[in-house]
Amino acid sequence: MLLVMDIGNSQTSYGIFDQSKLTHHWRGETKSARSVDEYAAFLFPLLNYHHIKAENISGIAISSVVPPCDYHLKRFCEEYLENSPFFVSCENKAPFTIRVDNPREVGADRLANTAYAVTHLKLPAIVVDLGTATTFDVVSDEKSFEGGIILPGIVMGAESLSLKTSLLPLVPTDFPKSVIGKNTVTCIQSGILFGYCEAIDGLLSRLQKEIGKKCDIALTGGIAPLIHSHLKTPSLILPHLTLEGIKILYEV
Repeated sequence: MLLVMDIGNSQTSYGIFDQSKLTHHWRGETKSARSVDEYAAFLFPLLNYHHIKAENISGIAISSVVPPCDYHLKRFCEEYLENSPFFVSCENKAPFTIRVDNPREVGADRLANTAYAVTHLKLPAIVVDLGTATTFDVVSDEKSFEGGIILPGIVMGAESLSLKTSLLPLVPTDFPKSVIGKNTVTCIQSGILFGYCEAIDGLLSRLQKEIGKKCDIALTGGIAPLIHSHLKTPSLILPHLTLEGIKILYEV
């Protein structure tokens, strides 16, 4: 069995692969100060509940964009699982090339998304990862990561609007019934959520125009299920795309 972890800025995704199949997956809050023992306290009850023996985990692969977590994660793997983890980085062998100014700046999650794209999507492709930040990863038909776009995530936008104003509240990230808001809450929801959909559709249109070809488009990340059905641009929704991509890089 392979344990895969995707350490994001807000949430951490955990997955168990039995051979090539993702059999179990969980999400938890990312805490940079989480100790070795706290990782064990979170993960071991889940493993036990699903009758997964820790000794059957033969490999561990981690994608992390939160460097303060890495030391304790490594110690947890070594002390509790008796296994040295594989960390995704631009220095790993990969089934694609990286054509950007500084490959070391590319987040591990974006490398994992690219690995999935070159393995499972029709190229050229764009992976839109909707998390704390929203990233657009462009993968050419030459199996190359070409860069993309980064913008603040939906929840970050809502929180920023509330923090930087005196009277506007922090609202739930739910679509209102109409674009025309009838009160402060629905006005904010309309602006953030419908506005974000227009931004994503518009950026996808610009990217495909610049690429010069129609792209296979996949959405992933915690906010993807909320947004997917409201987009005009045809796309796949693949909630576990990043976990699958981490596994691909581990096995290269």
